[in-house]
Amino acid sequence: MTETFRHYYAMLTRDPRLAFYVRSCGYFHLTPPDREQYRHKVDFGEIFWCIRGSAIFRADSRETVLTPDHAWYYPPGADHDYLPRGGGFEYRWLTVAGEGAAYLFAGLEIRPGASYAGPCPQHLFSLVELNLKNALRVSRMQALAAAFQILTMLSPGQRVENVHRSMAGHAKSLIDSGFSDREFNVDKVASLLGVHRGSLSQAFTKSYGVTVSRYITGCRIRRAADLLTASSLSIREIAAECGFNSHEYFSRVFQSHTGDTPSAFRRREMKNGAPREE
Repeated sequence: MTETFRHYYAMLTRDPRLAFYVRSCGYFHLTPPDREQYRHKVDFGEIFWCIRGSAIFRADSRETVLTPDHAWYYPPGADHDYLPRGGGFEYRWLTVAGEGAAYLFAGLEIRPGASYAGPCPQHLFSLVELNLKNALRVSRMQALAAAFQILTMLSPGQRVENVHRSMAGHAKSLIDSGFSDREFNVDKVASLLGVHRGSLSQAFTKSYGVTVSRYITGCRIRRAADLLTASSLSIREIAAECGFNSHEYFSRVFQSHTGDTPSAFRRREMKNGAPREE
């Protein structure tokens, strides 16, 4: 992401018969030092759905970093203050206005601030934009229908299963690539995803039938077995390579999972003629 890019569509005239309506919708890339202007007490609700990069959002004197697959909601009457971080900020956004807008968000249990949302439904944002181009009432209603689908995806009651599956999948990907870090544990995975430890543990166990901690340990043991079989690294070096805090702890855990100490496992595999890396 090297350049700032903005495109958006806005409803030119509103339908007074609607208690709430889609006011505007857009797709932005922001790169520092470019940012959106600070806005004071806006009269519409707005969501920001992060696709890539990250941004700092400010509310009530607090700062929150919004990362991919997370969304932010500013309710009607809020100050808008956010800026992209060093790597840039790519996102979709949507505004809903009208005297009933706040009730719409509240009725869907969409709370101000950040929430885990899963992959951005870009096709739905594009559908909103497409219908905002047309001033016909039927197009406005179609824009509202697509916007409602987006909002229901942010509603905890509507998307809990999808969120859990997506959360668990993201956690698994993080573990698969990061388990060699000896500080990698449930808390770190939850922190990287911006979710509560308990929610992550429940979603992961439901999706994969194993706890996060046990999955991390399993990744480390499998990697250790590969290194014991196909490398000349010492037991101490393998323990460090696989994310264990000490070679003594590694030996205990390895034996509890395989029935062999690392040294006995290596001797047996060598006796069986397992290939070794140079």
